[in-house]
Amino acid sequence: MTDYYGELCTKMYESSKAYADGIELDFYLSFVKDPNMNVLEPMCGNGRMLIPFMQRGIRIEGFDISEEMLKVCKEKGEKLNLEPNVYYEKIEEFKGNTTYDLIIIPFGSFSLLPDALVNKSLSNLKSVLKSDGKLLLTIMLKYDGIVEIPEWVELEQKQFDDEWIVTYKKVHYNEEESMLTSKFKYQSVKNGKIVKTEIMDFPLRLYALEEFEYTLKSNGFHNIVVHGIKDGYGEGTFFYVIECST
Repeated sequence: MTDYYGELCTKMYESSKAYADGIELDFYLSFVKDPNMNVLEPMCGNGRMLIPFMQRGIRIEGFDISEEMLKVCKEKGEKLNLEPNVYYEKIEEFKGNTTYDLIIIPFGSFSLLPDALVNKSLSNLKSVLKSDGKLLLTIMLKYDGIVEIPEWVELEQKQFDDEWIVTYKKVHYNEEESMLTSKFKYQSVKNGKIVKTEIMDFPLRLYALEEFEYTLKSNGFHNIVVHGIKDGYGEGTFFYVIECST
């Protein structure tokens, strides 16, 4: 079956990306000038950023379209005596009941949106961002040397108690649409038998920085600042965070 961050995918994601920390976390925290600020994290997933914010007493809420990811987020919060305010919602349909001082979409999640949903999603965020508020987001950038993988290749095997999860991957790049689509297959193996299979399409819209800056401006965002974050995901990594306001 095809699923979006289903049980097996979420388990694999959580095993290596449970919490944001270090340089990445410190960067986002630097925009919280007052713990009473209202912070929103659309596409919050398993709470890798949201829960560290909560641990520091910051008022934050989030939403996502993966019930499995939201379940993991809530379970992690409970173990820390926290009650994450997270719920199911699509960013392109989001209608907030309040306004926010800070909206964050880290880890390239915004690139999961196809072009048809980008303007509506940005409009929804703009409508709930305070006049002096900030929007921070990351996107996946175009790069040279993309290698397509037309057939399934095994990526990894990981053990969880009596279960092994085996991950396979295919990759296709549509240069005309700047869409990099990875297809993942997750198989749960117990006692040598495959007991469950999940297949997930993971399409990423790749941008040039100037292209995305234009998209933000055309949707009413201004004061755009591009921050380069060195070693943000670990030593030797680099990514950009785009800061803007209305």
